[in-house]
Amino acid sequence: MKKTCFCFWLSFMILCNAFAQLSDACTTTAEKLENIGQRFSQLNSKDPEVITLHNLFLQDCLKELNDIKDNGDDLLYYCQNKKALQKQALFLLSKADSLNEVFAEQVKKVDELFYQKAKIEYIFADNDKAEYYLNRALQFNKHNVDALLLKVTLKFEEKDYEECLTLFKELFNHNELSEQQENEIYQLSSAYYYEVYNLGDSLVKADKGAYAIDLFQLLETFCHEIPSTYCNDDYYHGIMRSKQGVYDSYIAIARAARERKNYELERKFLRYAEEYLKENGME
Repeated sequence: MKKTCFCFWLSFMILCNAFAQLSDACTTTAEKLENIGQRFSQLNSKDPEVITLHNLFLQDCLKELNDIKDNGDDLLYYCQNKKALQKQALFLLSKADSLNEVFAEQVKKVDELFYQKAKIEYIFADNDKAEYYLNRALQFNKHNVDALLLKVTLKFEEKDYEECLTLFKELFNHNELSEQQENEIYQLSSAYYYEVYNLGDSLVKADKGAYAIDLFQLLETFCHEIPSTYCNDDYYHGIMRSKQGVYDSYIAIARAARERKNYELERKFLRYAEEYLKENGME
């Protein structure tokens, strides 16, 4: 008798627990569908900052809705509002499919959306924001030629000649260019060459050969690696002139030290001059 009562009680508890789980499934599904609807209203397919993240959210929602669609008959079998829940799930699934098509296209052009934002900031002279958006564009597509071109323009305006050279090499060596893009790069690279050369030349004339060397050596690399019709031996002569300028500066300091009877400083700069001749093959 006791055994029979225990079995009945156990069966009753199992049955109650099963009904409780089914009831929970109805409530959980309703809450899940409500939550998905709210998440859909917050998805943004236009802002490149969030497109990829929101696309992941959408994929999660799609998975949940397909699970409800495939398992709804069993999951919602005892739900009084079963048909209403399934109808709501199908409506949201249809909406999710439409959103998925939109996001699939937007994800492909996130780099271009960032580039367009950069172009607007550049027009309004906010170069910091423009560079931020350009870097974001290049994170998504390092071969976005328009973004690379605008970044060269920014760096050229900032006199960051080393970064310009890096970008020129990236443009010429790793990208397919349209005729219009080639013309734009040619104009930029030509302006770059003459500005850097003239700056180096002016430094040599101002007896600042040590500063000029770096610029002429930059042009040497530029002319070896970037296709152009304007490169000539000027940069090489500039290197030699700037090196001679450094040597002459050491000698001038040594002479001034001797005139002031500072013979220790004189010996030091004469040694510098001699070492410089040897290091640069000017003996």
